[in-house]
Amino acid sequence: MRPASPPEKHADDLYRTGAGPGRFEFNQAVARVFDDMLERSVPLYRECLSATVGWAARYARPGSRVYDLGCSTGSLAAALANALPGGVHLVGVDNSPAMLEKAREKLQGRCTGWELIEADLAGNFRPTDASVVVLNYTLQFLPPHRRGELLKKIHQGMRDGGLLLLIEKITAENPEYDETLTALYHDYKRERGYTELEIARKRDALENVLIPMPPAENRTLIAGAGFRAVELFFRWNNFAGFVALK
Repeated sequence: MRPASPPEKHADDLYRTGAGPGRFEFNQAVARVFDDMLERSVPLYRECLSATVGWAARYARPGSRVYDLGCSTGSLAAALANALPGGVHLVGVDNSPAMLEKAREKLQGRCTGWELIEADLAGNFRPTDASVVVLNYTLQFLPPHRRGELLKKIHQGMRDGGLLLLIEKITAENPEYDETLTALYHDYKRERGYTELEIARKRDALENVLIPMPPAENRTLIAGAGFRAVELFFRWNNFAGFVALK
Protein backbone atom coordinates (compact mmCIF):
# COMPACT_ATOMS: atom_id res chain seq x y z
CA MET A 1 0.00 0.00 0.00
CA ARG A 2 1.33 3.42 -0.93
CA PRO A 3 1.51 5.68 2.16
CA ALA A 4 -0.91 8.58 2.17
CA SER A 5 0.49 12.08 1.85
CA PRO A 6 0.94 13.95 5.15
CA PRO A 7 -2.03 16.20 5.97
CA GLU A 8 -1.44 19.83 5.09
CA LYS A 9 -0.51 22.00 8.08
CA HIS A 10 -2.14 25.42 8.29
CA ALA A 11 -0.78 28.41 10.22
CA ASP A 12 -2.57 29.28 13.46
CA ASP A 13 -4.38 32.51 12.60
CA LEU A 14 -7.48 32.02 14.76
CA TYR A 15 -6.87 35.00 17.03
CA ARG A 16 -5.30 37.36 14.52
CA THR A 17 -8.32 39.67 14.51
CA GLY A 18 -10.00 41.37 17.44
CA ALA A 19 -13.20 39.44 16.97
CA GLY A 20 -11.64 36.02 17.44
CA PRO A 21 -13.64 32.77 17.48
CA GLY A 22 -15.01 33.28 21.02
CA ARG A 23 -14.84 30.60 23.71
CA PHE A 24 -12.23 27.97 22.90
CA GLU A 25 -13.69 24.78 21.46
CA PHE A 26 -12.13 21.81 19.67
CA ASN A 27 -14.14 22.44 16.52
CA GLN A 28 -13.35 22.39 12.80
CA ALA A 29 -11.66 25.80 12.87
CA VAL A 30 -9.34 24.76 15.70
CA ALA A 31 -8.65 21.34 14.15
CA ARG A 32 -7.54 23.05 10.93
CA VAL A 33 -4.68 24.90 12.66
CA PHE A 34 -4.13 22.72 15.73
CA ASP A 35 -0.80 21.20 14.71
CA ASP A 36 0.74 24.63 14.23
CA MET A 37 -0.91 25.83 17.45
CA LEU A 38 0.69 23.01 19.44
CA GLU A 39 4.16 23.50 18.02
CA ARG A 40 4.11 27.26 18.61
CA SER A 41 2.14 27.36 21.89
CA VAL A 42 3.34 24.34 23.86
CA PRO A 43 6.92 24.62 25.16
CA LEU A 44 9.18 21.81 23.96
CA TYR A 45 6.22 20.11 22.31
CA ARG A 46 8.31 17.94 19.98
CA GLU A 47 10.69 16.97 22.78
CA CYS A 48 7.75 16.00 25.02
CA LEU A 49 6.21 13.96 22.20
CA SER A 50 9.49 12.11 21.77
CA ALA A 51 9.84 11.55 25.52
CA THR A 52 6.28 10.22 25.72
CA VAL A 53 6.95 7.75 22.92
CA GLY A 54 10.13 6.59 24.68
CA TRP A 55 8.36 5.99 27.99
CA ALA A 56 5.39 4.29 26.33
CA ALA A 57 7.56 1.97 24.24
CA ARG A 58 9.35 0.73 27.37
CA TYR A 59 6.17 -0.09 29.28
CA ALA A 60 3.84 -1.27 26.50
CA ARG A 61 3.23 -5.02 26.62
CA PRO A 62 2.29 -7.32 23.71
CA GLY A 63 -1.37 -8.28 23.82
CA SER A 64 -2.32 -5.13 25.73
CA ARG A 65 -3.71 -1.76 24.73
CA VAL A 66 -2.03 1.64 24.70
CA TYR A 67 -4.40 4.60 24.98
CA ASP A 68 -3.85 8.17 23.85
CA LEU A 69 -6.66 10.01 25.63
CA GLY A 70 -7.41 13.37 24.07
CA CYS A 71 -5.54 12.28 20.95
CA SER A 72 -6.57 15.43 18.99
CA THR A 73 -5.12 15.35 15.46
CA GLY A 74 -3.16 12.15 16.07
CA SER A 75 0.44 13.39 16.02
CA LEU A 76 1.35 11.41 19.13
CA ALA A 77 -0.75 8.40 18.06
CA ALA A 78 1.09 8.25 14.73
CA ALA A 79 4.46 8.39 16.49
CA LEU A 80 3.37 5.72 18.98
CA ALA A 81 2.10 3.42 16.23
CA ASN A 82 5.55 3.35 14.66
CA ALA A 83 7.40 2.77 17.94
CA LEU A 84 5.34 0.32 20.00
CA PRO A 85 6.29 -3.37 20.12
CA GLY A 86 4.36 -5.87 18.04
CA GLY A 87 1.03 -7.14 19.30
CA VAL A 88 0.06 -3.85 20.98
CA HIS A 89 -3.29 -2.32 20.05
CA LEU A 90 -3.25 1.49 19.94
CA VAL A 91 -6.44 3.36 20.82
CA GLY A 92 -6.89 7.09 20.29
CA VAL A 93 -9.81 8.73 22.05
CA ASP A 94 -11.22 12.23 21.57
CA ASN A 95 -14.62 13.90 21.83
CA SER A 96 -14.09 16.08 18.74
CA PRO A 97 -15.11 14.60 15.36
CA ALA A 98 -13.04 17.27 13.60
CA MET A 99 -9.91 16.25 15.52
CA LEU A 100 -10.52 12.55 14.88
CA GLU A 101 -10.87 13.22 11.17
CA LYS A 102 -7.37 14.75 11.16
CA ALA A 103 -6.03 11.86 13.24
CA ARG A 104 -7.46 9.34 10.82
CA GLU A 105 -5.65 11.08 7.94
CA LYS A 106 -2.33 10.68 9.79
CA LEU A 107 -2.83 7.04 10.70
CA GLN A 108 -4.52 5.70 7.59
CA GLY A 109 -2.15 3.69 5.42
CA ARG A 110 0.88 4.30 7.63
CA CYS A 111 0.46 1.71 10.35
CA THR A 112 -1.75 -1.11 11.56
CA GLY A 113 -3.24 -2.16 14.89
CA TRP A 114 -5.03 1.06 15.81
CA GLU A 115 -8.51 2.47 16.27
CA LEU A 116 -10.01 5.87 17.00
CA ILE A 117 -12.96 6.30 19.35
CA GLU A 118 -15.20 9.33 19.74
CA ALA A 119 -16.00 9.56 23.45
CA ASP A 120 -16.36 12.04 26.29
CA LEU A 121 -13.66 11.30 28.85
CA ALA A 122 -15.84 12.87 31.54
CA GLY A 123 -18.67 10.51 30.58
CA ASN A 124 -18.94 6.72 30.50
CA PHE A 125 -15.68 5.96 28.68
CA ARG A 126 -13.46 3.35 30.35
CA PRO A 127 -10.13 1.94 29.12
CA THR A 128 -9.58 -1.81 29.29
CA ASP A 129 -6.50 -4.04 29.44
CA ALA A 130 -4.13 -1.06 29.17
CA SER A 131 -0.39 -1.28 29.76
CA VAL A 132 0.08 2.44 28.99
CA VAL A 133 -2.32 5.39 29.15
CA VAL A 134 -1.28 8.84 27.92
CA LEU A 135 -3.09 12.01 29.06
CA ASN A 136 -1.05 14.80 27.47
CA TYR A 137 -2.55 18.30 27.71
CA THR A 138 -5.97 16.72 28.27
CA LEU A 139 -6.88 16.48 31.96
CA GLN A 140 -6.57 20.29 32.22
CA PHE A 141 -9.70 20.68 30.07
CA LEU A 142 -11.90 18.61 32.39
CA PRO A 143 -13.71 20.31 35.28
CA PRO A 144 -11.45 19.85 38.33
CA HIS A 145 -14.11 17.89 40.22
CA ARG A 146 -14.24 15.30 37.39
CA ARG A 147 -10.51 14.67 37.10
CA GLY A 148 -10.13 12.26 40.00
CA GLU A 149 -13.02 10.17 38.68
CA LEU A 150 -11.36 9.80 35.27
CA LEU A 151 -8.02 8.87 36.82
CA LYS A 152 -9.72 6.18 38.91
CA LYS A 153 -11.36 4.71 35.79
CA ILE A 154 -7.98 4.70 34.07
CA HIS A 155 -6.39 2.94 37.04
CA GLN A 156 -9.13 0.31 37.07
CA GLY A 157 -8.68 -0.34 33.35
CA MET A 158 -4.91 -0.88 33.51
CA ARG A 159 -2.80 -3.96 33.99
CA ASP A 160 -0.63 -4.20 37.09
CA GLY A 161 2.65 -2.46 36.34
CA GLY A 162 0.98 -0.27 33.73
CA LEU A 163 2.20 3.27 33.17
CA LEU A 164 0.28 6.55 33.26
CA LEU A 165 1.84 9.51 31.41
CA LEU A 166 0.40 12.95 32.02
CA ILE A 167 1.60 16.39 30.85
CA GLU A 168 -0.30 19.47 32.00
CA LYS A 169 -0.18 23.20 32.11
CA ILE A 170 0.26 24.06 35.78
CA THR A 171 0.22 26.93 38.23
CA ALA A 172 2.97 27.63 40.77
CA GLU A 173 3.04 25.97 44.17
CA ASN A 174 3.78 29.47 45.48
CA PRO A 175 1.27 31.92 43.92
CA GLU A 176 3.87 34.70 44.10
CA TYR A 177 5.48 33.17 41.00
CA ASP A 178 2.36 32.82 38.85
CA GLU A 179 2.66 36.28 37.32
CA THR A 180 6.25 35.60 36.29
CA LEU A 181 5.42 32.16 34.92
CA THR A 182 2.66 33.69 32.81
CA ALA A 183 4.93 36.48 31.58
CA LEU A 184 7.64 34.02 30.58
CA TYR A 185 5.10 31.89 28.75
CA HIS A 186 3.82 34.91 26.85
CA ASP A 187 7.42 35.79 25.96
CA TYR A 188 7.75 32.26 24.56
CA LYS A 189 4.70 32.77 22.36
CA ARG A 190 5.92 36.18 21.14
CA GLU A 191 9.20 34.59 20.11
CA ARG A 192 7.20 32.20 17.94
CA GLY A 193 5.36 34.91 16.08
CA TYR A 194 2.18 35.48 18.08
CA THR A 195 1.09 39.11 18.45
CA GLU A 196 -0.07 40.78 21.65
CA LEU A 197 -3.64 40.66 20.35
CA GLU A 198 -3.43 36.94 19.57
CA ILE A 199 -2.01 36.17 23.01
CA ALA A 200 -4.70 38.23 24.77
CA ARG A 201 -7.57 36.79 22.72
CA LYS A 202 -6.39 33.22 23.23
CA ARG A 203 -6.08 33.77 26.97
CA ASP A 204 -9.64 35.15 27.10
CA ALA A 205 -10.95 32.22 25.03
CA LEU A 206 -9.39 29.69 27.41
CA GLU A 207 -10.69 31.36 30.58
CA ASN A 208 -12.57 28.71 32.62
CA VAL A 209 -11.98 26.20 29.79
CA LEU A 210 -8.39 25.23 30.57
CA ILE A 211 -7.98 25.21 34.37
CA PRO A 212 -4.42 24.41 35.55
CA MET A 213 -3.47 23.16 38.99
CA PRO A 214 -0.21 23.25 40.98
CA PRO A 215 2.02 20.15 40.66
CA ALA A 216 1.20 19.01 44.20
CA GLU A 217 -2.52 18.90 43.41
CA ASN A 218 -1.84 16.84 40.30
CA ARG A 219 0.28 14.44 42.35
CA THR A 220 -2.48 14.16 44.94
CA LEU A 221 -5.08 13.37 42.25
CA ILE A 222 -2.87 10.73 40.67
CA ALA A 223 -2.02 9.07 43.99
CA GLY A 224 -5.64 9.34 45.13
CA ALA A 225 -6.73 7.32 42.09
CA GLY A 226 -4.51 4.46 43.29
CA PHE A 227 -1.33 5.04 41.31
CA ARG A 228 2.08 4.65 42.97
CA ALA A 229 5.60 5.91 42.37
CA VAL A 230 4.43 9.26 41.01
CA GLU A 231 7.41 10.99 39.42
CA LEU A 232 7.95 14.36 37.77
CA PHE A 233 9.80 13.71 34.49
CA PHE A 234 9.45 17.11 32.81
CA ARG A 235 9.16 20.73 33.90
CA TRP A 236 9.27 23.97 31.90
CA ASN A 237 8.02 26.93 33.94
CA ASN A 238 4.22 26.45 33.88
CA PHE A 239 4.18 23.02 32.18
CA ALA A 240 4.93 19.70 33.87
CA GLY A 241 4.93 16.01 33.04
CA PHE A 242 4.26 13.12 35.44
CA VAL A 243 4.59 9.35 35.26
CA ALA A 244 3.00 6.87 37.64
CA LEU A 245 2.57 3.12 37.93
CA LYS A 246 -0.34 0.88 38.82
